[in-house]
Amino acid sequence: MLHLMNHKKAVESLVRNKIRAGILTEELMRTVFVSYTQVVREYFPSILSLAQVFIRSSEPAVCSMGSTIYKLAFTSFDAYYKQEIVGNLVTHIGSGFSSEIEASLDILTELVMNHLQAMSKFAVFVKGVLDYLDHNHLTIAQIRNLYLLLAQLAFNDAQSGQYLQDDLHIIIRKQLTSGNPRYKCMGVMGAISIIRAVSSKNDGEETDLSTEEYKQVISLLELVQSNGKRDPEMAALFMDSLAAMMETERLSKKVESWIANNMTEVFEDSFVVDIGDADLKKNAAVPIDGLYGLNNEEESTIVINLVPLVEKQLDKSSLQKYKSSENSLLCLAPLFRLVTICELRQSDGDLESIDALLGCPMLMIKPSVYDNMESLSTQEKDLVCASLFFCINWFREVINSFASMTDPEMKGKVMLRLKHVTELTTILKKSLAYHRNYQPPTAVFDSDAAPSPPVGGAGPSTSVKETKKKGKKAGKGKRKKDKENSAESDEGCSTLINESNTGTQGPTQDVLSKSDKTLVDVSNYRQYFRELDIKVFVILKSGLITRATLDSQSNTKENEELKIELPELNFLLEDLALKLNHSLIASANKRRPFNRNKTDRKVGFTLLDHYKPAQVASQGVKLLPYLCDHLEATCCFFQAQISENDGLVDGPNRFSTVSLTVASCYHLLLQCTLSLLSWNGFNSDENKPLLKNALKVMVTRMMSSKEQSSFVSQEDSLISSFQYFGNLVDTVPNLETAVTLLKLLMVFAEKCQDRRLNTKLATHAKSFLNQEWRSPDGEHMKGARHNENLQAVIKIYIDCSPEPLESVENVASKGLANLNNQDKESSAEEFASLNRQTFPVYYKVVMAELIVKIKRIPHVKKSDSEDAKEERLLSWCMAVKILNITISLTKMFTARSNLGAALKYGRQFVDIFLRQGMPLLDVTFRQHHAVVERLLRSVQQSTRILHHLCGHSKITKDMTLTNQVPLMKKALEAFVYRVKAMLTVNCCQDAFWIGNLKNRNLQGEEILTQNTVNSSNDTTTAADTDGNSDDEADQVTAEADNDEDSEVEMDQDNEETRPEDSNAAAASYSEIF
Repeated sequence: MLHLMNHKKAVESLVRNKIRAGILTEELMRTVFVSYTQVVREYFPSILSLAQVFIRSSEPAVCSMGSTIYKLAFTSFDAYYKQEIVGNLVTHIGSGFSSEIEASLDILTELVMNHLQAMSKFAVFVKGVLDYLDHNHLTIAQIRNLYLLLAQLAFNDAQSGQYLQDDLHIIIRKQLTSGNPRYKCMGVMGAISIIRAVSSKNDGEETDLSTEEYKQVISLLELVQSNGKRDPEMAALFMDSLAAMMETERLSKKVESWIANNMTEVFEDSFVVDIGDADLKKNAAVPIDGLYGLNNEEESTIVINLVPLVEKQLDKSSLQKYKSSENSLLCLAPLFRLVTICELRQSDGDLESIDALLGCPMLMIKPSVYDNMESLSTQEKDLVCASLFFCINWFREVINSFASMTDPEMKGKVMLRLKHVTELTTILKKSLAYHRNYQPPTAVFDSDAAPSPPVGGAGPSTSVKETKKKGKKAGKGKRKKDKENSAESDEGCSTLINESNTGTQGPTQDVLSKSDKTLVDVSNYRQYFRELDIKVFVILKSGLITRATLDSQSNTKENEELKIELPELNFLLEDLALKLNHSLIASANKRRPFNRNKTDRKVGFTLLDHYKPAQVASQGVKLLPYLCDHLEATCCFFQAQISENDGLVDGPNRFSTVSLTVASCYHLLLQCTLSLLSWNGFNSDENKPLLKNALKVMVTRMMSSKEQSSFVSQEDSLISSFQYFGNLVDTVPNLETAVTLLKLLMVFAEKCQDRRLNTKLATHAKSFLNQEWRSPDGEHMKGARHNENLQAVIKIYIDCSPEPLESVENVASKGLANLNNQDKESSAEEFASLNRQTFPVYYKVVMAELIVKIKRIPHVKKSDSEDAKEERLLSWCMAVKILNITISLTKMFTARSNLGAALKYGRQFVDIFLRQGMPLLDVTFRQHHAVVERLLRSVQQSTRILHHLCGHSKITKDMTLTNQVPLMKKALEAFVYRVKAMLTVNCCQDAFWIGNLKNRNLQGEEILTQNTVNSSNDTTTAADTDGNSDDEADQVTAEADNDEDSEVEMDQDNEETRPEDSNAAAASYSEIF
């Protein structure tokens, strides 16, 4: 079609829709290229055109299809076509758009890995990109991928790789010795790529590197190391990149040994000191001591030299002297990660030789200093905040290294390190509240985003003018962030409970302490913390660990149970939720941010991006049983709390610190499960077994031990999973958690063919709508986030109901209309979440869903049976009833949002009624005369109020409302003529006449600012099907010379005209007819 027709955009849109719908799959495309290669080759220009368009798409599914077309075309066609494909991919690299560049680099990398001989002929095309690195604005990660494929072409192809080797060496050495930090980073990426290509090319073979190759690798390592001595950030990037490569690739044993010995020596010389060195403590600007030690006194002979090094780095007089990677704390965490991976390689996964660093104390600031933060100088505040950041990042990296160890003593120490992280994070929140303009040290070194104060963390502006401009916006952002996090508690709360006593114990505390309100949200500082590896979440599955195992001699009498506590659980779940949401795309239509300069969206996910989505999903499925264990524990906590309060959900303990933390964990557990089970990769055949394993986790919890041995189909598994999570409905603590639970239930309902699940889902949604959601201060919940969640619940209730239109009518009549009879502080009887504050949310959703539902009423056809026509007529009667209820409520609820929704959706209703409803009335008028008459009378009542609403918009001069008036008047005018046409078709044209109405406001009062136009010739219009003058009414508007509206009336009780306005009325009459 694209080849023969001159409708390129239409064909591209058609194919794109087929991809979104799952009709055009990658498997089908692969079959086409394999089975019909000769035919597809004839349409190569069109195929290439589609691939170019698709790879630029912001939708991952469409972009993936473009990548598949490129790869299949390269493998199926001959050299001429291969050259065109490589040329196109190189062109994509120069586009400047991050997603397009990444996609093309991924394609080229895969082609080089799988078809090296074929790609070697076109190496010169790819090498040309190096000449334009500055102009293409490639990120560090993209430069890494580019150098990786170039190194593979240069060092693994004996025919044409020699000339490319020389060029790469020259370019990389120039970049490493450059004074520009960006060029140095490029050189680091190039050097790492060459080391990988040379040292890992014999992977799986017994032969080791030759002497020449070994010298080549070592010389590169020494060159990078020497040039990084005066640039700590370059050195840290080198260490992180080398560690990442060694974690995924097996290098030569000699190279690994050299790296391990060299880096271990550097680490010991730079950061480890004797614990008895008293001079370090005496010379510090603030009181320090060896804190956070977990080892015995015999083992505690060393300490990490933290605060003294921070003080030296912050000392401006000695800044240049100590600006060395060997003493810079920026390299502390990256160097330790590299040393750990080297040790794992050298000792086959055992870290016993360096386990002293797990419990090693830190030269850290004494806790008493934090209580006096307000009185410290700016330099001392810098020292405190920097020390906290470095200490937290050290503990994070320690947890990364030792979390996967199986030794009980190491497990216990990792748990305590995790506790130290949450405690220090709480201290950091309080410290940053006194030092909001502090710029934290860099922790992510492969990001191109320039360091900047975090959002919400920056101090007040120095410019008065700037403060006036930005103050209001900043306030709004802060309020919005506070509302978003209203259900989450502080990670480091002082009151901790074990899961074993989450049922009834735990003291009741104040709703929110004053100090908590001054804490800084550290989620805005995420780019300044070291990333947790996905292996860390093995902590969630750790069994009970007794404190006795922490004693290496096992001679203690203590046998206290030690297991993950609430702040630590909340901390891990927050990070896990972010990771799953980042890696696992829930919808094929999910769009990536369309921003050329968006480079920070992957900050904090460097380690995670080394895994494929299927690998992340596999890790998530392994964690799912333990997530369910924690979910059941949190559910039991709220069940016990409700029982204590005699069934009252909002009891006295509901908003204690412990309850808020448990509620946060509850929501995060459901969010992690939702992100995992809604992954669109489960739709592919290769991931079906993984989905089966995930569902099996819930099935085994719902079935007895005897039933578990029997075969369970996927359909039954989905039903059991739905029932498992459906049992949590009664213990949901807040609306945000309720929305997450409903979305999770929708995942099972959509995959299952049993429609009864939708009915149950609607019932659950209705139960949430019938709850009063209150804030910790006892008031009704409100705010943008609450309204968004409430809107989602209403939509789920309507969409999942067996009869959606009846559900809309139920909300309108028993909810919206009922609220008009209630007090200002009361809620609707059947919808307790509906009150004066949430009325606009309900109103807008009802109007929007009404439009959606009437669009689905089928058009009338000649072949339709009488029963089908009657059923559609009844649907339109119900839709008109809903419209009448909602439009009438604008007289009482006159908020701007309500009036805007009435105008917007009221016009859409009239337009759809003209297209789909009136043709039905044409053919059913004679058989169902009374029904059609009542329907049109109801429409007339609504359109008259809409007419008054147009007048009200002109009086108030609200641009948002008046912008919709012209389209509304056009629709009302078209409606009048359509009614006349219907009567003419049914031989009732004599019963139709038209007249003018006075302009009125919403209360029905005449608008005196305009001249009301009347004429004796403009009589009341009626369609009297019984031969009498009692008939239906309809409206039409037309712009007269004096801005007056005329209206069709089908009642005898029409408004009287004024004789003095007869001439003006005649003008209006002639303009209409």
